[in-house]
Amino acid sequence: SIGDQFQLANIREAHKAFWETLYSSGGWTLYCGERFESKGELVIEEVYPIERVMKLYGCETREQCRTESARFNRVESDLHNLYPASNMIDMARKDYDFGMIVGEFREFFECDFERDVRDKRAEPRTVARGNVARSILYMNTEYDLPIDPQTAQQLLIWNKDDPPSKDELRRNDLIQQLQGTRNIYIDNPAKADELVF
Repeated sequence: SIGDQFQLANIREAHKAFWETLYSSGGWTLYCGERFESKGELVIEEVYPIERVMKLYGCETREQCRTESARFNRVESDLHNLYPASNMIDMARKDYDFGMIVGEFREFFECDFERDVRDKRAEPRTVARGNVARSILYMNTEYDLPIDPQTAQQLLIWNKDDPPSKDELRRNDLIQQLQGTRNIYIDNPAKADELVF
């Protein structure tokens, strides 16, 4: 582990930092690349699903986890795992693993986000794949959260194929100011090749 984030004590503090500092000038949604100027109807998407973290910590509810585990609060509040998303896509993604899906069925209008309900798999747009990969790989390294080996292999490919953008680098710098940790896979994507799953 790199050291956990300790500066944001809970999800309320994380949400405040997210909207008031990280996306104070707007930005783009992760899965659809829609430009936004303000929060509006957007939600905060957890790239590594918090439901899995709850299961891992043996909690029935988020509130139980928040009360019983300081570490859960740090995991839940880690900005490296949080991205803006439309509510519709957030609901559609659920806690599905990421991976490639055959075909290009556009279920969500112009948004290049596909899902396979039977296999519980989601495929983000091409320019979001590196962000998704580096976010999940970071959560694995930082908090020892498990990744399915097949998913991990796909994430390593996406990390290579979609290197960090200027926006991702800027975000990493801002998050360091807000919570004191950086995503090493944004600073040095090649570090991901050292991971073993």
